[in-house]
Amino acid sequence: FSGTVYMDQLTVEKLDLPELSEIGSFEQQLPSYWTKGAEPSGSTLSWATDQFRSMGKSLKITKTTTSEAAKWESENMADLWSEKHFKNVDIKFGMYYKTSGVNTNPTTEDQKWFVSYSFYREDGSLIGEKKFELDQSAASTSGWVADTTAVGEISLPEDSWKTIIRFVGGKDATGTVWTDDYLFVGRDGWAGQDWNTQLGVPTGWFYWMPPIGGNDGVLDQGYENTIVTDEYAYHGNYSLKFDIPVGTHDGFVGTRRYPLNSQPPLGQSRSMDEPQDITALNGVVPGDVIRISVWIKGMNLQPDSALAVGDAWSVSLTAIYHTTLGNNEGWGQYAASPDIPLIFPNATSFDWKQFYVDLTVPNPPAGQVAKSISVRLHPLGRFSGTVYMDALEIKKIYEVTEVKDPFLPEDFSLSQNFPNPFNPSTVISYSLPTNSLVTLIIYDLLGREVKTLINNEQNSGVYKVQWNGENDYGSKVSSGLYIYTIRTGQFNESRKMVLLK
Repeated sequence: FSGTVYMDQLTVEKLDLPELSEIGSFEQQLPSYWTKGAEPSGSTLSWATDQFRSMGKSLKITKTTTSEAAKWESENMADLWSEKHFKNVDIKFGMYYKTSGVNTNPTTEDQKWFVSYSFYREDGSLIGEKKFELDQSAASTSGWVADTTAVGEISLPEDSWKTIIRFVGGKDATGTVWTDDYLFVGRDGWAGQDWNTQLGVPTGWFYWMPPIGGNDGVLDQGYENTIVTDEYAYHGNYSLKFDIPVGTHDGFVGTRRYPLNSQPPLGQSRSMDEPQDITALNGVVPGDVIRISVWIKGMNLQPDSALAVGDAWSVSLTAIYHTTLGNNEGWGQYAASPDIPLIFPNATSFDWKQFYVDLTVPNPPAGQVAKSISVRLHPLGRFSGTVYMDALEIKKIYEVTEVKDPFLPEDFSLSQNFPNPFNPSTVISYSLPTNSLVTLIIYDLLGREVKTLINNEQNSGVYKVQWNGENDYGSKVSSGLYIYTIRTGQFNESRKMVLLK
């Protein structure tokens, strides 16, 4: 550098990061799909790390004699692509447990420790319940004990619309019990499945990992090392860790479905111009462009493998769009982005770095409504190495509006932006007399590309697109003169605009 510069007004600004309770981070204090059903005085319910079989976590109850039973209770486990639990299938379900210092040889129901699976009809009435009474012949087990249904023991006589699991210490039961690996798998067909079987991910997340998702109590091929950890974090205290020594299969940890149009709390408003927790999406409709970003820290990487194998040696982001939202509506996937590989630095390790993808929300089938979105953090089949992932965010970049006009334009045109000069945003209009492959790009005065607004096929019509003064990396640009250029196969035109601050 050579020259003279004057500098003034240095400021420090807190970055807009998700609050600790929001989905997108891994700071939530409860396991996904589970709630504290009752925690009377004299009992403590914890999402424990001191004992576990899988994914670094378990459900734990420690209690003395209490006024009522203490219990963990699941949400409806009929969810996602298992919208019901299905009849006429021999189901293996149950869990693993471990005890320490519990009361022995109970003589009343209130002295017992147990886990129950309850199955309900669509109208809420009970189909039936299976109760697993834990072994209290000794005060402590020597390790983890499996308690599951026997072959041929349970086939549902009708579909279950709501399945609730409860882990209970009766009011006169005492000691400490841990449970983990809540199984639900059909022996002779698909019965549906439960979620967060290994209790490893917090509120708002779920996963599918090999060999068959985890609901049989087994994780392998490196995914048994997947945990939420405090080893490193970009924001808060925790991040998601994938540690895969040899890549042989893909798997994912993903968000549950969240509305594209959630409503803010009464008296509050939201701007989708800022990064959002996925639960706060509002005003997103098909045709809008969203940016999905995540922070990643990498270790033990093999960049030569990435060059040799290609995209299969990658960690990707995957967005899925749904026409459903509720438990029993079904998965409702109407579209999905490809598994979009994130291009890591050519190094064996790197510190926290933000990666993002920009996606256009697709239109649903005729007569259906785009209700929700889910996002997957997704190591692909040949990836090996260690990655920490944190602070998943979604932001609406801009919206493209087709102006309905009974008369199609006769000529290509690019209008002057309005307002001009502008701050903080402006709208650019253009007309297409025929279906065209369109690019609309903003440049600075040195000819450097600042922002690609449009790069896709569009039908004939009149369009408006908003630019909010950000570049392709999501950073606000400086004030000054900019040039925007539209290109189609038959038409090129440029105009100038001024950003003032």
